[in-house]
Amino acid sequence: MTPRPIPESRKIRERRSNMLDSKTIRQKVTEALRAHFGAKWFKPDSTRLVIAGTENRTDFIVEIDIYTERRYGDYDCSAVVVIKWKKFLNTFKEFIIWYNKVYQASAQPLKSFLRASFNGIEGDFSAKSRDAFLVENEEHVNIFIKQCIDDLDGKVGEWIKNWFTWTSALATMDDNENLCGSWRDTAYFCLLERIQGREAACSWAQALDSESWPELQAAQIRYLRSEVCRGT
Repeated sequence: MTPRPIPESRKIRERRSNMLDSKTIRQKVTEALRAHFGAKWFKPDSTRLVIAGTENRTDFIVEIDIYTERRYGDYDCSAVVVIKWKKFLNTFKEFIIWYNKVYQASAQPLKSFLRASFNGIEGDFSAKSRDAFLVENEEHVNIFIKQCIDDLDGKVGEWIKNWFTWTSALATMDDNENLCGSWRDTAYFCLLERIQGREAACSWAQALDSESWPELQAAQIRYLRSEVCRGT
């Protein structure tokens, strides 16, 4: 039997796949952003895109991650703001230990305080936010890089700066009830405690009506009331 010829479209796709992969795309974007912004945004002694934070008056660690997901030979690319906060991570870790013991569960600790995509930030976290950027070739990588640069020079950059003071960080949390996902209440408690003190944070937790909440969310409030706020 004579072998069927490979369609030209498939040949083009295979050549394109050989030129680009996830690691190469992430590396190109990371290097381009670092070269464009330099110390204005990023720490020079880090291989990651860690915000330099000269204006950051909190102890948040703010990073930018580049994600690439393979889709039929091409790549869906997105840039994500990742905020890490030691105080919150320690508190949530203690909650997870308590939760797994009390509820006979196997939940895992978290590695970050908050994650938000450039697309979501640009679209005010609405259903009309941009989709991931489809990269098929080198030209598309360059267009994606330009979009990331424009975002950091514009709305996304301003949103990141909201996390450089405690009061503006709390205001940003108040503006979007979906930030931080299922661990939002513990995150909000830690932020409120940092700004107003434990008594105010415990008063906030005590006032919540969590009876009808999903187990994990309700358990966080139970933990804060019974373990963290005990005696307050």
